[in-house]
Amino acid sequence: MKKKVIAISLLTVAALFGTTVSASADAASDYKAQLKAWDDANKAKQAAYKAAVTTYAAAKKAEAAAKKAIADKFKTDSAASKAKTNAAVSAATTAEAKKAARAAGKAEMDAIVAARNASLAAVASAGAAPVKPTPLAKPVAPVKPTKTPKPNRTPGLVTPSPSTSS
Repeated sequence: MKKKVIAISLLTVAALFGTTVSASADAASDYKAQLKAWDDANKAKQAAYKAAVTTYAAAKKAEAAAKKAIADKFKTDSAASKAKTNAAVSAATTAEAKKAARAAGKAEMDAIVAARNASLAAVASAGAAPVKPTPLAKPVAPVKPTKTPKPNRTPGLVTPSPSTSS
């Protein structure tokens, strides 16, 4: 009979603590899976951001190169127009001829400016810079099961032994 009581009590204790341990193990493995998924999602967002930054940088370089080429062409065209206008004004003998040469130079310069503005408007813009991703909220760790406090033994009343009292 005593063996049966001991076996039943052992099985009861094992069942009580076994389910707690397995439940906490399941919660821990679920948490680890959630943590890995969270980490993978953050890494994917960061990789997408890096790719977007690389694409944006390339687009900005292309835009800057196109604008520089347009500015260089404008600079050479305007310098040539000014030189041609100055030569025409110098070659003119009458005031009316000089006035006509200056007017033709101004019209040519206006055409050069309009061509530059049209070219600048046709340049593809790189757009807005990519926004740095915000990390996802970290999963909450499972609550660890609380240990039941051990019952305190109250010390019994200590009475002095008759042999020690003298």
